[in-house]
Amino acid sequence: MTILKKIGLSKRYGKAIYAISAVLTLAISSLVFFNPYAIPMAILLKLVSIPIILYLYTTFTKKTEIYFYLNLGISRKEYYYIPFVVEFVGFLIFITLIGYLGNAIR
Repeated sequence: MTILKKIGLSKRYGKAIYAISAVLTLAISSLVFFNPYAIPMAILLKLVSIPIILYLYTTFTKKTEIYFYLNLGISRKEYYYIPFVVEFVGFLIFITLIGYLGNAIR
């Protein structure tokens, strides 16, 4: 299974992770829009929030749904970490664009 197919699968099983991370990204991006120099603090806040979100996700999800995706050819680590990696890369790109936009408007 290619990495693109695994990322496609992560859109199905990681909807909650993507939704929670998107809310956090929008909140952080509003800070970066008004203060573009806060990008390092925003990245640090995002890195701190990832283990918290992962813990809450693994605690509150059903344990039986993971076996469905394991049978599709994705490992347990990939099951948990692919959504965070994809969302973090998207976060970096989004924050960079918002930082440039906020700096250009000032």
